[in-house]
Amino acid sequence: MLLFADNRGFPSPDDRWSRCLFCGKEIVLLPEDRRGGSCFDCLVLSVASPTPCPSCGVPIPGEDRGVGCANCRWYPLRD
Repeated sequence: MLLFADNRGFPSPDDRWSRCLFCGKEIVLLPEDRRGGSCFDCLVLSVASPTPCPSCGVPIPGEDRGVGCANCRWYPLRD
C-alpha cells in the first residue's frame, strides 16, 4: 500500500465552486479535475459518443478515441 499526502491546491479558494454545464447543479471542482465541468450524474453527457473505427468499423467508445481500436489495433496519428 502506498501512502502519500495529497498536495494539490487551488490558486484561490473561490476556484473550487462551479456549476454543472449540463444541469446547473452546484459542484466542487478538484485540481486537475477530468470531468470537464460536469457533475457525476451528467458525466456521461460530457463524453463523446462512440465512433466507428476507420480501419475495421467496430465502434470505439468516446473516452477511448485517443487510444485507438482494441479490435484491430488501429492508432490515430498525431501531428
